[in-house]
Amino acid sequence: MRTKLWKRIIACLLTGAMIGMLVACGNSNDSGTDTQDTTADSDTGSDAEDTGSGGDEGTEAAELNLLSHRYAALEYYAQAMVDNAPENVTLNTELTTYGDWQEKMTMNLSSKSSAYDLTYIFPPDLATFADGGWLLPLDDYIEKYKDEYHFDDIPDYLWDAYTYDGHIYGIPSHQWAALIFARDDVLKEAGLDAPETLDDLVAAAEALTTDSRSGLTLSLKASDLLAITFQCFMTACGGWWFDDDMKPAFNSEEAMEAISYIQKLMPYCPDGSTTYGSDEAALAMTQDLAAMGLIQTTRSGDMDNEEKSKVVGKVGFYNPPALEEGGPTASLFATAGYSISAFTENDPDLVFRTMCNALTEDVMKEGAETGMPVRTSLLNDELFESRPDYKAAWDAIQDGARMRPAIPEFSEIMEISMTALADVLINGTDAQPAMDKAAAECEEILDEAGYYE
Repeated sequence: MRTKLWKRIIACLLTGAMIGMLVACGNSNDSGTDTQDTTADSDTGSDAEDTGSGGDEGTEAAELNLLSHRYAALEYYAQAMVDNAPENVTLNTELTTYGDWQEKMTMNLSSKSSAYDLTYIFPPDLATFADGGWLLPLDDYIEKYKDEYHFDDIPDYLWDAYTYDGHIYGIPSHQWAALIFARDDVLKEAGLDAPETLDDLVAAAEALTTDSRSGLTLSLKASDLLAITFQCFMTACGGWWFDDDMKPAFNSEEAMEAISYIQKLMPYCPDGSTTYGSDEAALAMTQDLAAMGLIQTTRSGDMDNEEKSKVVGKVGFYNPPALEEGGPTASLFATAGYSISAFTENDPDLVFRTMCNALTEDVMKEGAETGMPVRTSLLNDELFESRPDYKAAWDAIQDGARMRPAIPEFSEIMEISMTALADVLINGTDAQPAMDKAAAECEEILDEAGYYE
């Protein structure tokens, strides 16, 4: 069904890999990749129950390899996987940038390589990998170990995120949402509350803008980060990427209203915001260059980091505003976890237990400082009192925050649609015809992929 799409994806990756090898011949390795044989002890999950590792003494030693993207939560869980592995398992971890992870994992899996047994996984990539037959279905293992690992402690909406074509292909480790980060001291001085509607947000952004500080910061860099911002506003306005028949709907009346609000807010954002990603938006907040920001909770720890932030103790976290009070808010939720390669040459049961030993309640509780847990037993008042960003994220999820579409074609659709939207925001191109043209092109891709058969 999707043969032509895969030929395009793999051809692009092969070209990128060839270029990368040519560049590497004349440059040192500065890609941020960290490859380790991580068998040393650390304190991540060291006091956790040794779940599932019993009975491994005397069995044949196994060496497993994990490839992962890198940020604080993923560093924690990679080390926790090492620390809590069954006694006969040596786990090697390789952490790198998201782009490098995506390219390397796609190249390995598409060639049916057994180089990596385990991988970090993001649900949109899970859909692509599972569609190619590259990931191991986990349904039988989840059923076998459901009591031992208390899988009923993970809510259904997260299992849904790791399900493709009726099968579960991943286990979640943490989650996050887009929130309003706001300078509580600046709001108080201006006599304002955190905005509850999109019109409130526009008014507050205007009121808080000064010569030295922007009223708001947004991630507007095409295509991935702009897609996050666009989805947030589109959700608040009642729109979505596709209609019920999977026809592109990012050119709908609701989507046009979302674009209109982004355009209204841009004059109150820092100069150069169309090049801003999550890091730049968070930096604007920590350096006192913006009074508010629509930012994901993966960056909330930066606000009170004394080595990075000029605004320690001054930033509050709020469920984003809705179009109208009580409606869906301008947020999204996302999650990351782990999957098993369909081409592992090690015992899949052992690989599964190695993965899940690092995803127990005890390990997640200890790792809550780095990422919002996925287990309902940990999403409680005690956690929310200590982490108001997690409380706001949980509220946003309950109020209708959605994950981006997890279909194999979405990366291509996102690239086309967000290139069109960037042209609208940067060059002032008329939004409706630009998005109509992009929608028509994306409909052809979906038709070719077989969605309308």
